Amino acid sequence: MKKIILIFTIIFVSCTSVNSKEYIFEAYGKSNQDTINISDDFKFSSYTSEGMWDDNNGDYGNEICSGYVKQMNKKVELEVFCETINQNNEKFWNSRVRKSDKGGGVGQITILNGTGKYKSLIGLSCPYGINYKNNYAWFRAKCKIENKR
Repeated sequence: MKKIILIFTIIFVSCTSVNSKEYIFEAYGKSNQDTINISDDFKFSSYTSEGMWDDNNGDYGNEICSGYVKQMNKKVELEVFCETINQNNEKFWNSRVRKSDKGGGVGQITILNGTGKYKSLIGLSCPYGINYKNNYAWFRAKCKIENKR
């Protein structure tokens, strides 16, 4: 009986690893916000950032981002669009959406368009985490990519 369970476990793990892989994207940058204080509890900001990134495929490069941040009390809602360029001038564009408490948090990144190797990632959507210290940000997305059969 133990051998049967072991065989099924090996088959399951093998099939899982064959049918999906991970894409890990990490970015580091500096952000700026121009803010309008509407009331003590409501602020609206335009957001820009630029920084560097790398991934688990060995690619690296720079990126620029632009969007908005809406803060009501201690809750933050943001939508940011980024242009990301690798060392071979291949690009992908993505949106980053987050609703969380002020400061860092968890959101969703979606690949909107791409050139070169990034065309295959168009439509990929996955969770990300971000943390801030002053105007500096650390960003990490971990995606599951399902292999097509």
